[in-house]
Amino acid sequence: MLNKPRLLTPGPTPLLPEGLSAQSLATVHHRTPAFKALFRQALDGLRRFYRLQAGEEVVILSGSGTAALEAAFVNGVAPGDTVLVAHAGKFGERWVKIAKGHGVQVLELKAPYGETFTPEALAAVLKEAPKLAAFCIQEHESSTGVRHDVKALAAVVKAAQPDALILVDAITGVGVHDIRLSDGFDALICGSQKALGIQPGLAFLALSPRYLAQLEKPHLGRFYLDLRAELKAHADSGTAWTPAIGLVAALKAATDWVDGMGGVEALIANADLQARAFRAALAQWGLPGFAKAPGNALTGVTVEGSNAILKTLRDRFGLSLANGQGELENHMVRVAHLGYTDSLDTLMVIQALELAFRIHGVQIQAPGGEAAQAVLASAN
Repeated sequence: MLNKPRLLTPGPTPLLPEGLSAQSLATVHHRTPAFKALFRQALDGLRRFYRLQAGEEVVILSGSGTAALEAAFVNGVAPGDTVLVAHAGKFGERWVKIAKGHGVQVLELKAPYGETFTPEALAAVLKEAPKLAAFCIQEHESSTGVRHDVKALAAVVKAAQPDALILVDAITGVGVHDIRLSDGFDALICGSQKALGIQPGLAFLALSPRYLAQLEKPHLGRFYLDLRAELKAHADSGTAWTPAIGLVAALKAATDWVDGMGGVEALIANADLQARAFRAALAQWGLPGFAKAPGNALTGVTVEGSNAILKTLRDRFGLSLANGQGELENHMVRVAHLGYTDSLDTLMVIQALELAFRIHGVQIQAPGGEAAQAVLASAN
């Protein structure tokens, strides 16, 4: 059987053809006027993607999303500080590892995998907390599919600890949900391999005026991730260090594509549509969704034996979906809805999963394609 590889994981996501083309043709040197012009266009496009306001800035780093998480942390926290991390999944736990890796005191607000936090639970922790340098959280926990209400939670932190920076991992949130830096955050982090649909290797930080104002204060050790150096270089349409040149070209192409489809609002609407269509099929199957408060980047389907199901999809049919992570491996399939994913992708993955379920003896109540089609057909 001939298989065309298909990627419907929540990162890397399906790749935008325009981005791949631009990346392959990027042969400029990074210290030339040609690159400066390209970088300025990419940077301006990223500002539109984030919907930034006056006084807000965005930084482009060559690295994974974790590099941006650490950059936000080390440029906002000092030795001896205390931070609060709210987490309910593998990626939320990464904030804890970053803090402990830098010897910073960490308070934790935990929720079980698949669940989220109430403002009341956060307020109770804050009532007993010492002075905090930062509050760290995910906007969307892509290991489980949960979306946290970060706007409401940030408001609780600001009321109790107004000086604490609000650092938000929105790597699978920006371009998927209606979220902006001006919603009350100080750092909003994203990555190239998510909603923008280009290869991994670039990480982005949108920074508030309040965050920018504190950059010169004493902080944790920083060199490659010193955001002051990047902001200075960005002001001259360049980067502090050698960038991923091809990915900068792909970023420019991707933001142009987003503009052409109607702006980031259209991208957000598409993720919502694909999520609703897939979940209509899920309801017909009678299988449980894992997340109690699901976001639109992906849907986690609770199904036993996911290792074998995913192997069959990959080896026999060329389709890559994501497994559960950590303790959820072999118990979940994660299906992406973000970025360069369209209605035909959604219908295809529904049919492919039903075929794999049949092969592996997973019982479903009814096929889901018709219910998904009804959702897609009702879209404007």
